[in-house]
Amino acid sequence: MEVKFYKEEKENIKYVVIVARYKDSFVFCKHKDRTTYELPGGHVEANEDILTAAKRELVEETGAIRFSIEFVSYYAYDALGALFYAEIEELGKLEYEIESLCFKDYMPLEITYPHIQPRLFTYVIQNTNIKFGSNFKRMVAGALYRSNVEDAKMHKKAVAMAMEYNKTMPDELDKRRKIIKELFGSTQEHFYIEPSIKMDYGFNIHIGDHFYANFDCVFLDVAPIIFGDSVYVAPRCCFYTAGHPIDAEVRNMDLEYGYPIRVGSNVWFGGSVVVNPGVTIGSNVVIGSGSVVTKDIPSNVVACGNPCRVIREITEEDKSYWNKQKDAYFQENF
Repeated sequence: MEVKFYKEEKENIKYVVIVARYKDSFVFCKHKDRTTYELPGGHVEANEDILTAAKRELVEETGAIRFSIEFVSYYAYDALGALFYAEIEELGKLEYEIESLCFKDYMPLEITYPHIQPRLFTYVIQNTNIKFGSNFKRMVAGALYRSNVEDAKMHKKAVAMAMEYNKTMPDELDKRRKIIKELFGSTQEHFYIEPSIKMDYGFNIHIGDHFYANFDCVFLDVAPIIFGDSVYVAPRCCFYTAGHPIDAEVRNMDLEYGYPIRVGSNVWFGGSVVVNPGVTIGSNVVIGSGSVVTKDIPSNVVACGNPCRVIREITEEDKSYWNKQKDAYFQENF
């Protein structure tokens, strides 16, 4: 299911969502009964217009006292919603169901609605005149930034560390582990990555537990690339968050953008898969070799092709078949 955006007036709006900034950072909320973060927002109540609902939700979920807010677009996913952008000048206490806030330059790693909220976030970045405090903040948020003036030291450090990693011998596992833990934005206990690897910055790559990547993988991480647990990446897979304007005149000014890539848990990428900017892939997914993934892929499916499309669901028959193969293996005495 895709998120669709509309400018014409819509009725029966059920939700409002607000992308908000405070002191040059985006604001995200954590409900008391959740471990994930999300954009402020909620249901439109009876006899409430969407602007009133957006203001109420912003106050209730962030504690905002003084702010400006503007309508951006209507959207449709499982229901109709209205999208807003707000600049918060003053914050007060959290008095409702929100336990805490976090302030970041891009969406947190763990978000409540991974298939919709990154799309809403990106749409606001693209369609409002947000004033960012630096070229770097523009880059990680997904706004146009000038690639030739970004901090070259960060890129050179990542390239140098990747080259050092790629020169390691097979028995230098501790050295490899140390480099990856220093280079990547976050890692868990268990991971193994075959040389060679290539990346832009490294700090925008986040891997879950039991991550494996085979030879010659590329991570263009001008925006975050986030993997869940038990992700298997075959040789020569490429994850591209970087994109360039369609218009040649703008593109030739060295202006580009980056949209995050998010991958769930228990995902297997076949060889030579390319994942494009802004794609979210669910959990328990197999992506066939040679696929070019241009749009979101839901959970519990096999998908392949160029462009990549869902071929079928993963079923109980698959589980039964492969468990029989597993049982047969463990009955052997090696």
